[in-house]
Amino acid sequence: MAERIRDYECCALFKPDVEAEALDTAVQAVRDFITSHGGEVQRVDRWNKRLLAYPIKRYTDGFYVVYRFSVAPASIADLDYQLRYNDNVLRYLLLDYTEKDLKRRKRLAGRKAGQSAKATARKKDAAGTQPATAEVTANG
Repeated sequence: MAERIRDYECCALFKPDVEAEALDTAVQAVRDFITSHGGEVQRVDRWNKRLLAYPIKRYTDGFYVVYRFSVAPASIADLDYQLRYNDNVLRYLLLDYTEKDLKRRKRLAGRKAGQSAKATARKKDAAGTQPATAEVTANG
């Protein structure tokens, strides 16, 4: 039975003293890893150097890279291993975005259903509360 492809998000924090070429290589290595394991990268957001809220391994700033991708869950352990032992990565966070996206869709569908029910109720109230027009007869 084939594993179901799931959506993930990964935020990696790279050291600030990494050369631009080395950073490009590291970002491309993660992309290549995902595609080599049968995944698809939807988006890669590279942020400029950002100041950290607190020092991490004596660094006060770093480069953030956010990946959105789809891959089989079995390859996440390998990606975790690759990021954990990469010398240029200070921290990283891997999130299963499938569950979060499903919850968001349910919440939005519930809101839309609630809004349409309220709109229908308002229309019924508006139709029932209109004042009756007095009929004027010729006989007076």
